[in-house]
This record gives sequence, structure tokens and C-alpha cells, in this order.
Amino acid sequence: MAVKPSATTRPAVTQRPYDRAPARPLGEAAAGGRDSVLLRAAFAFPVPAGHEVPPVDEVAVIHRLSPETGEIAWMPDGRTFCYGMVRQETSSFRCGRLPEKAPAPGLLHTHRGDSDRGTSEDNLDEVRDVSFVIAEGGPKRFDHLKRGKGMGAVHQAVVRFPSGRMVTLLTFDQPGYGSGLDPEAEICRSDGAVCFPSDPVPY
Repeated sequence: MAVKPSATTRPAVTQRPYDRAPARPLGEAAAGGRDSVLLRAAFAFPVPAGHEVPPVDEVAVIHRLSPETGEIAWMPDGRTFCYGMVRQETSSFRCGRLPEKAPAPGLLHTHRGDSDRGTSEDNLDEVRDVSFVIAEGGPKRFDHLKRGKGMGAVHQAVVRFPSGRMVTLLTFDQPGYGSGLDPEAEICRSDGAVCFPSDPVPY
């Protein structure tokens, strides 16, 4: 049974090797011909300064929402990540370095949560916030142990570095407005070795 970190203390520094070569997605996460429209839509928008559009074989497709929408990510080395949320109106990218301190045991990075559309008073009940999490290891599945109100499914992709090290990339969505917070909501890996609060994610 995983032990949750205290809210008042941060976990110790995660000691991990840093690969200098890029990771490549495994299995269904590998971008293929069916993803050409999605990738074209994604990279019609610029990636953040200092980062480059990756080769197709380095792109992990975390969630195929439709042929032209979804969530993707890539890791050009063991310290660096880029994540993209692709929707009909726009694509948004976040790139950065993994933090030296783990946000929670077994996690490498967390981000909550980008709105999946522009907001107005007329569409607040349709807005979804999409969270992005990077977890150490693979390929075991993650899922809700206790699902927060209105929270969507957990989507994941596993990538592997040439060293053999694997990392799991996760996304899940929840109502952007009006649902409140559920401190008991939790996502766990199937073996129970990694669990984390999902509403909101630790940071």
C-alpha cells in the first residue's frame, strides 16, 4: 500500500539516471499514419522557444480524442519533456525540465490543468481542465482508485529510453468550473506502488 507524503513535507530528491538520447513510445502510443492529421494540427502552432519539433518516431500519443484532437508528448532526453494539448480551436505546448524534487513518490512532473477551450459565460459547464503527469516506470496501467466528481478517464503512454528506463505519461480531465475539490480522489498504478491525489494533483 502506497504511503501518501505529508502535505507539509516535500519528498526527498529523486535519484535517477538522465539519458542523453531521446525516448521512444511503445505500442499503441507510437505515432503512425492514423495520427498524421493530429500531428499536422499540433505543429501548425510553434513549440516553445528553445525546443524543436521532434521526429515522428519520438512523439507519444497519450490520448486520441478524434483524428485531429488529442494529447501528445515527447522527451528529447532524460531531463526534458514537452507536452501538447491539441483541440479544434488551438494547440498549447508546455516544455521544461524535470524538477530536482519529486512532487510525490514515483512522480517526475505534474501539471494541473489547462482549459480545453476558450471560456465565456455561455460555456462554463463545457470547459474541461486537462492535467498532465509524468511517472517513473512502465508499462503498468494507472487508473482511478477513487474518481473525483465529473473526472474523465486516465489516458497514458509509455516511452522508453535507450538505457531501458521507462517513463509513463498521463493525462486526465475534469470540469473546469463548479465541481469543487475532492481531497480523497486518487489515481494509482495497478500494482499499488505509485499513487497520487488527483483533485488536485500534487506539485
